[in-house]
Amino acid sequence: MAILGEFSFYGVFRCPFAVPYVNCGNCPVLQCPGRKLWIPVWLGLLISGLLFGRSFCGWGCLGGLVSELLGKLALFRGKVRNTIESLSKYLVILASLFTIFILTNPRWAIPIRTGDFWGSVSLTFEHANQLWLWRTGFILGGIALALLIPQFWCRYLCPTGGLLELLNRISVVKYFKTSACNDCDSCRRACFTETRPAEINCTNCGDCAQSCPVDAIKFGTAMNNQ
Repeated sequence: MAILGEFSFYGVFRCPFAVPYVNCGNCPVLQCPGRKLWIPVWLGLLISGLLFGRSFCGWGCLGGLVSELLGKLALFRGKVRNTIESLSKYLVILASLFTIFILTNPRWAIPIRTGDFWGSVSLTFEHANQLWLWRTGFILGGIALALLIPQFWCRYLCPTGGLLELLNRISVVKYFKTSACNDCDSCRRACFTETRPAEINCTNCGDCAQSCPVDAIKFGTAMNNQ
C-alpha cells in the first residue's frame, strides 16, 4: 500500500506527462517507483479486473481511500443515486487515449530535483506548463468534490475506474443480490459509492454484505449469480 501510495503521489504531483502512469519507462523522474512498477501494475489491474471487477477501487486505490475519507464529510451524502451509468468517466478515457496515441502524450512539466522533496514539488508547480497545471487541478478538484458528493472522482471521472467498470460486467467473482432482495436499500446506505451489489460503481468491497436484513447479498462466481 505504501509503495502504491508513493506511485500515486508521483503520478499526480511529479509526472511530467499529460496522462500519468503510462510512459513511466521514459520518465526523467529517476526516484519514482513507477519506472519499475507501471507494467506489473497495469497487468495486475487487468487480471484483477477480469477476476474481481472493480475490486482494486475498493481495496487498493489510494485515490479511492482519500475520496472515501473526504466522503464522510460530504454535504450531499445519500442525495445522489447511481440511477444511470455516468458517461463522464468514459469521456475522460477517450480524452486520455487521444492524448496518448494521437498527441503522443506530451510532457507538460519539468520535474525539478533541487533541495528537499516538498521544495522540488513546489518548483515543479512553479515552472510547469499551464496545461499541466490544469490537468493536475482537474484531478485534485475531482477528488476534492467528494466533500459534496461521496466518491465523486471514482463515480464520475476516474478513467481507470471506467475501464474496470467495463470489466466488472464480465468479472468471474463478485458480490451480487439474490432473488431474496426486497429493495430496502440498506446496502446502498452502507456503501461509500452509494450503489448496490453488481450495479453501477460497485467496487466489490463487501462493506454492504452485513447490512442486508434478509441475507440477500452473496459473494461468488457469475454462475452462482444466475
